Amino acid sequence: MGITRHFTFPTFNAAWRFMSIVADECKAKRHHPSWSNMYNKVNIEWTTHKPLGLSIKDVEMAELCDRIADEIGLKSQSPKAESVKQE
Repeated sequence: MGITRHFTFPTFNAAWRFMSIVADECKAKRHHPSWSNMYNKVNIEWTTHKPLGLSIKDVEMAELCDRIADEIGLKSQSPKAESVKQE
């Protein structure tokens, strides 16, 4: 179970900038996602390993990603209604 986001940015540089800003926040908050990057696309999943499941940190970091992506100039994003994946 996790909070998943699929972002598409106008360029690779915008995607890289997004990932760099998020990485700095991850270090500060000591909470890291599973993520991947392919050119201008970034897929990111927030989940907590101990205890297993979702935590408030996951929600806060997913919301932070949404704000950062909007500030950078997001091209498109998966619908937020589909962002919570249950397994």
